[in-house]
Amino acid sequence: MITKLLTPVRTTEALSEWTIQSYHWAKRIQVYTEPGNFPETTDCLLAIIGLPESRGSLQNSGSDTGADIIRKHVYQLAVNEYPLQLIDAGDIIPGETPEDTWQHIKMVMEWFLGQQILPILIGGSQDNTIGQYLGYEFLGQAVNLTVLDERIDLDDPEYLPPARTWLQHIFKHEPKYLFNYSAIAYQTHFNAQEVLRAIDDLFFDATRLGRLKENIQFAEPEVRDADLMSIDISCIRAADAPGIAHATPNGLSGWEICQIMRYAGMSDKITSLGIYEYNPMFDNQELTAKLIAQMIWYFVDGYYNRKSDYPIVSEKDFTKYIVNVAESDYDLTFWKSMKSGRWWVEVPFVVQERFERHQLVPCSYEDYENSLRNDVPEKWLRIFHKLS
Repeated sequence: MITKLLTPVRTTEALSEWTIQSYHWAKRIQVYTEPGNFPETTDCLLAIIGLPESRGSLQNSGSDTGADIIRKHVYQLAVNEYPLQLIDAGDIIPGETPEDTWQHIKMVMEWFLGQQILPILIGGSQDNTIGQYLGYEFLGQAVNLTVLDERIDLDDPEYLPPARTWLQHIFKHEPKYLFNYSAIAYQTHFNAQEVLRAIDDLFFDATRLGRLKENIQFAEPEVRDADLMSIDISCIRAADAPGIAHATPNGLSGWEICQIMRYAGMSDKITSLGIYEYNPMFDNQELTAKLIAQMIWYFVDGYYNRKSDYPIVSEKDFTKYIVNVAESDYDLTFWKSMKSGRWWVEVPFVVQERFERHQLVPCSYEDYENSLRNDVPEKWLRIFHKLS
């Protein structure tokens, strides 16, 4: 039973009557507060799960205590018009080593994904993304990982702890089922040029913070393409999220991260979310915990506004555009959803079954316009190289 890997929630004062009103989430969700009384999951669609594991962190010890503070503010969110089919499943039991904890996370992920419940992991250091990723192995299909972070965590594991090297573990893991990795909101001044070149050589994607500051909508196709999403709170500027040892003056604003979360929630593809590195020790007035709670609110709001327009089941729900690109052996086939107005471009190959989900590449109207000027979308080119 899954409860062998989970412990009940400890923040009982956060559920007290004087803090909770009738319109709060706490009145609509089931919380695992007593051993032997795990919430009913028959009609459950989403689950919050705490991660009390920060031994792999870099000078951010204390993030293992973050989940309970976040919960306190999640419970006080206002219910929207949709039925809130969400539970708080408690905390994953840490193992003797961080590696053991990753295996616990893997097993918990497998159980919830097998029940078609979307896990929302909170707290702990970002190397726990390894366990989140390993939870997809049983599906036997290639997956896409999208990460929001100021740094691309590909440092040398000989010199730095897992929180700064965890991508090495995922990129090298066998059997290999990572199809694409996308770095969002990275800051160039924190990342070695050889790391950025390595990402490019692997035909992975990277969107720098400055591009998002030009237009936050550039993030939408990237998060729409993800199966799992991992967020390091350091991607948010310190003024809006001080609750981390590595807070910096530049980063996404609170509004921008909530907009990205809504994009992510609306993706028909995303099946898990991890929000890592929050440390209450540095959190003035619990500002960061409040922001994380709001991030979860916008993600869930997006989830309940999904349009079910991926994958394409019926062409009558789409408008098809074919663009002949000069000096190219292939025409570009674009699909525009009549339900959501979102765009995809098709990669013209017959591929193995485990790669079929990746033949439609999320893009934007701007990509379509640029193709009319013989400018092929960069993301299409990367996927083309991977599948050809």
